[in-house]
Amino acid sequence: MNPTILDAWYAGLRSGMADAIRNVATPDIRIWWNGPPDLVPWAGEHNGADAAIAFFAKVGAHLEVVSTTATERIETPDAVIVFLDAHWRVRANGSEIRAKALNVFRFRDGLISGYEVYPDSAAFVRALGSPVNPA
Repeated sequence: MNPTILDAWYAGLRSGMADAIRNVATPDIRIWWNGPPDLVPWAGEHNGADAAIAFFAKVGAHLEVVSTTATERIETPDAVIVFLDAHWRVRANGSEIRAKALNVFRFRDGLISGYEVYPDSAAFVRALGSPVNPA
């Protein structure tokens, strides 16, 4: 795994640059955000590059990433797990989320083929308010 791929991925997420994400992901990338889709609008599974771009657009429409700090990293030949301390702000209501999260990256042919996010889902539900319009 080339560490610059993760740097490019995170830079693309922060900037909203879809091309940056497409350049480091397989066309059939699978994204999974753990959480209740009826309460967290972007939660669930998203398959393919176009779905990945739509996923990040939806997240960006709802959240501002204030900061993320990687606190630990575990690597295998085909995967990387990144432990994060993160701070987000909900655009609609200004609520802030400070929580830990795990990002699991899977690789194929030198590109990201899977991205899984395991956040403190309850913190997101509380900050978003309930019920949440999933549109």
